[in-house]
Amino acid sequence: LFYGSLSTAAISAFKAFPTWVPVTTTQYGLIALLGVGANMLLFCLLRAFKYVEASATCPYRYTEFVLSAIAGFFFFAERPSPTTLLGSCIILPSVVYCAIVETRANK
Repeated sequence: LFYGSLSTAAISAFKAFPTWVPVTTTQYGLIALLGVGANMLLFCLLRAFKYVEASATCPYRYTEFVLSAIAGFFFFAERPSPTTLLGSCIILPSVVYCAIVETRANK
């Protein structure tokens, strides 16, 4: 993960440097909040692996797409595209179905 992030930063730095704007104190706080939230998410995911197989937790990760679209709508007034809505209509029932199948398989 570290080397992937480092290489992405190095490649994108060439495009970002000419338009770089200094980060404000508020933005530093939001970045810190994002870091704490991401680490809590990873902690919860790793704890879930203690109780179930990794394949049982994977379907729930797809809900991130839907939650991102909802957050974009409410916080940034971003309207989801028709393909995003179509994908959500496919992903949500699939996640529910996989959860039901995994639950039945474990019993």
